[in-house]
Amino acid sequence: MRPGDQLLTIAGHAVRDPIDFQFYAADDFIAVTLKRGEERICFTVDAQEETWFGVEFEEVTYRSCGNHCVFCFVDQNPKKLRDTLYFKDEDFRLSFLYGNYVTLTNMGLRDLKRIATQRLSPLYLSVHSSAWPVRKKLLGIRRDDHLLDKLAFLAKAGIEMHAQIVLCPGWNDGVHLDQTIDDLACFYPALQTIAIVPVGLTGHRRGLPRLVAVSAEYAAELIAWERMRCASFLRRWKTHFIYLADEFYLLAGQVLPRAKRYENFAQIENGVGMTRAFLDQFNRQKRWLPRQIAPKSITLVTGQMAAPVIQKQILPVLERIEGLSVQLIAIENRFYGGGVSVSGLLTGGDIATQLQGRALGELVVLPPNCLNHDGVFLDDWNLAQLEKVLQKPVFKPESNFAEILRIAKKI
Repeated sequence: MRPGDQLLTIAGHAVRDPIDFQFYAADDFIAVTLKRGEERICFTVDAQEETWFGVEFEEVTYRSCGNHCVFCFVDQNPKKLRDTLYFKDEDFRLSFLYGNYVTLTNMGLRDLKRIATQRLSPLYLSVHSSAWPVRKKLLGIRRDDHLLDKLAFLAKAGIEMHAQIVLCPGWNDGVHLDQTIDDLACFYPALQTIAIVPVGLTGHRRGLPRLVAVSAEYAAELIAWERMRCASFLRRWKTHFIYLADEFYLLAGQVLPRAKRYENFAQIENGVGMTRAFLDQFNRQKRWLPRQIAPKSITLVTGQMAAPVIQKQILPVLERIEGLSVQLIAIENRFYGGGVSVSGLLTGGDIATQLQGRALGELVVLPPNCLNHDGVFLDDWNLAQLEKVLQKPVFKPESNFAEILRIAKKI
């Protein structure tokens, strides 16, 4: 195989994407047909022993979302961001490969059969509500998408599923939420977890339906409801089945559950148990922190929601290190506005504006989730720009606080 070849079939099957290639390349003897210019080439591979083809595919075109969800975060983005931030993906392949959440509204029988045949599991599903009248309003769709029938098909095929519900007060809570939980419970154990996350509202909702943010009182009531609902699942299945996003506990000012409450942390990337995992990791690693260092001063940057947790549970440990001076600065998210306060949505511009002119010490430390894999913020700032404005080294840790201290020592 050479760069520029077009792969036509493998094991007699047309190749639509890398998933097809990996699936059909699992046989012992593989017949391959490809097109090179005007030439058609056929050959057979003996793959009885482990074979790595070394193939890299051109970027796949993924399906976009045709829904008009009232809470869609993409619709709440400011103008003039990079194009990728306006793309609404709705492709089960991205769910299988990367854990993206899909509603299944654009999925037909052919897609369901492919998932079952190729064992594309687990899948992460945005359910929000199981009742058609509520789904119609929430998702902005016109035709019944027969969600429960699709879930039944996937469950019968043994596909592992994890569902999320974006909770919008007054839209899909109360009796509607209870009905959704009851309907989804019918598909356990194939459908293994349900995550409930609060609706995220920015300051860019002009022309969009009116939604209400989750309040502290609302969060406290939801936590009490969740404990009641989970008690029955624990008795029946020895699992909690329902898991609340960290934001509810932080909003309500309640203690975060212990790690065992999250069982295998199946929806941690959805903000469910992420704070608990972070704190537990820190508590395991703090024994390796030095008792003293040469005098250093650092600034920790975080979002407004995480700041109280770090202030209470992280800073006291760091302040016991002789020679280390630490200040915590919570950044207000002016870029998105509204009620956005999580660290993962901080921008370089907001950080620069709110830190500029302040005494920052020798090192500025960012939360690890506010930059993408290319080291770029949501507003297209990068670390080099931020360092130039602040006139300080800026560091994004990958793993632990000992790593931060190692960097600080070198400065």
